[in-house]
Amino acid sequence: MTQVWPIFLGILIIVILTLIFKEKDHFFFVKALVLFAGMLLFSTVNFLIFFFISFLFIRTDHILKLGNLFVLLGILVIISGILLYIGLRLFNKIFPLSVTTLTLIEYYIQWTLIYVTVYQAIFSNVKKITSVAHYIRVGNFLDPNLFVVIILPSFISAWIAVVLFKRYRRAI
Repeated sequence: MTQVWPIFLGILIIVILTLIFKEKDHFFFVKALVLFAGMLLFSTVNFLIFFFISFLFIRTDHILKLGNLFVLLGILVIISGILLYIGLRLFNKIFPLSVTTLTLIEYYIQWTLIYVTVYQAIFSNVKKITSVAHYIRVGNFLDPNLFVVIILPSFISAWIAVVLFKRYRRAI
């Protein structure tokens, strides 16, 4: 009995996603979020496979220099991007994607990058940022960590408001 639930849940998810993606003028935010999550999953699998294959062919007796690692990462990013592009083209043949959905995916990517920057600034400087009063007493308002923690979330909020308003006016 317990083995039926995962199968039933998988079928239910596929049916719901199919219904959402077949609907042309609705569910833009959900479509973008699902597609973004799928792209992240596919890209992560790509990187794991690429890193495994590339390190099989890198000789261990040579020290991998930082510049070479950076170039390798760049090449893997480009290859993964091309594979995602091919996947999007195939997906678009079955479920046509609107410009709005693609624009929202771009926004999700940018919002996530900003949020990760805030997260990194907070947790790499927990002792410094735990007390904003300390910054006020010292007068250190120009500390980049304080700027990142306070201002970047406001950017995301303003951006979300603009996106929702543009969607309301049917500008995206």
